[in-house]
Amino acid sequence: MTLKNLRTPLFWSIVWGILFAFLQTDYAFHFYFIEQNQLFRSSGLYMADQVIESGGFTLLLSEWLVQFFILPYAGAAITAFLLTLAGVCTQGVIRRIAPQSTLFILPVLPVLALLCVHFDHVYMVWGTVSYILMVFFLFLTAGIRRPTRRLMTAAFLTALLFWLAGAVFFLYAVSVVVIDLLNKDRRTRLLPVLLVEAVLLGISGVYFSLYGAYRFAFLPDRYYHPLLNPGIVLYYAWICILVVPVIAHVLGKGRRSSTKRLIRESVIQVLLICVLCWWSISEYRDTKSYMVKELNHYARTEQWDRILERCKGTLSNYLHLCYVNMALAQKGELANNMFAYDQRGLDGLLVNKNQMGFVYGLLNDIYFTMNAVALSQQMAFDAYVCSPGEGSPDVLKRLIQTNLIYGAYPVAEKYICILEETFYYSDWAKAHRRFLYHDDEIEKDPLLGGKRKALMQTNALHASDGLDMLLLQAAETNPSDKRPIEYAGAVYLLTKRLDLFQKMIETYYGTEVLPVLPVSFQEAVIILSEQDKDYWRRFDISETVMKRFAEYKKVVVDHKKNSNALPGLMRRTYGNTYWFYFMFK
Repeated sequence: MTLKNLRTPLFWSIVWGILFAFLQTDYAFHFYFIEQNQLFRSSGLYMADQVIESGGFTLLLSEWLVQFFILPYAGAAITAFLLTLAGVCTQGVIRRIAPQSTLFILPVLPVLALLCVHFDHVYMVWGTVSYILMVFFLFLTAGIRRPTRRLMTAAFLTALLFWLAGAVFFLYAVSVVVIDLLNKDRRTRLLPVLLVEAVLLGISGVYFSLYGAYRFAFLPDRYYHPLLNPGIVLYYAWICILVVPVIAHVLGKGRRSSTKRLIRESVIQVLLICVLCWWSISEYRDTKSYMVKELNHYARTEQWDRILERCKGTLSNYLHLCYVNMALAQKGELANNMFAYDQRGLDGLLVNKNQMGFVYGLLNDIYFTMNAVALSQQMAFDAYVCSPGEGSPDVLKRLIQTNLIYGAYPVAEKYICILEETFYYSDWAKAHRRFLYHDDEIEKDPLLGGKRKALMQTNALHASDGLDMLLLQAAETNPSDKRPIEYAGAVYLLTKRLDLFQKMIETYYGTEVLPVLPVSFQEAVIILSEQDKDYWRRFDISETVMKRFAEYKKVVVDHKKNSNALPGLMRRTYGNTYWFYFMFK
């Protein structure tokens, strides 16, 4: 197996196939998640504004590609193609430097490096597209033998990359200098000229506010979430393109090997590739947040049953619990079935916010489910601002909905115009144009009309008086929607504030807001007054609940002396009750 043989389309087709199979098998939901990080708009004005910015061309190209990630298999196929293309271009550079090299592992190294950084959901495909263009320009430059022509071409391509692709222009200039040093041509003048040009371009980019900081001008940080600090993995591909030509030149240039030696070297390289793949994937693959991406996709597509099926058993992640409780609320089962899942306090109902856009997006969905429209709108706006790309389509949809609910029609129209410029969301945006400036249409719509009906007389952007009070107000304004009152009761039960829970049920039970008590509420009533069955009857506690409590109490009494084993024993039979949560969790 020689480098010449690896030039064939068959080899790179196999590489693409392996990458596609791996990414589709292990990262299908990752690409649905990434699709929400960038927003491609097809309007001429938007594209013109982007292209005139440094790096705007490759940004536009990456946004155009990412929009197809909404389709099944498309994300894995496109990403595998980009990674393969990076390997092909790297191989072209190596062949220009050491045509006889048999080190086929070298063009695979940047592919692995880029694969590892693609595991990170705040890394933008923009970085890979820019990298590929840079390596292609490096391939063109390495083929020019005359020093003066090579200098002029490299100087021009450095400036062109500065405009087309952003920070990779500096990597290109340094790479050309490295390759030029390998040639040991005394007539060359690339070393001082190219580096000076690159440094001046970067400084001018910061001075004229094209870049917010020098790290965005000279480093791959440009292609990462601007509010976060990237790990070392972001720099691996850049290091590879500097090191790989040196290795190819030192070890491979002009070598001739016997067939046996080629076979032996090939086997060693294949083993090295396998080891590197195993190490890099195990080290950098995103296992912690992948389930969140899966649940996020199910929530966006309203597959509530899939969320509940996926989250059976022990749960230790508050984000997972938030999706579970939101799914239960959407199905009207929160107060009946919430303790059938591994509840762990208030954070499982409403996770603490941070600077991550997807957390703001989740909070936006939860507040919208609660009918807390003002808080939902605030979280949606924060999610839009924190998005690593040019905005999130789903967040824009929520901003349209909330502004329509409030009657802020000019603002809603502005967001509708943005979504109408997209390919996969334009139909949704056009369908919502009929609500603009037509209150009667909104009031007839089940979703928007119901949320408008639930608007509080005195609204709030912050739950300073307590989330529970906002929920109770929302329940009073639209009693037909039981989700706010059930969320309020869940807040009290999860925090074990039974005094406030008692006040709530005594106020609302038997009214339009709370005509009957759900199962978990009935279980809490028994805890409120364990010995007073007349109090139970006041709230029409069912015979089934009373009988089960008698059995629960008997088991507790019978195993009182074996207190260490009691939690495990009770969990198996009564782990889905509020009594177990109240007593053991």
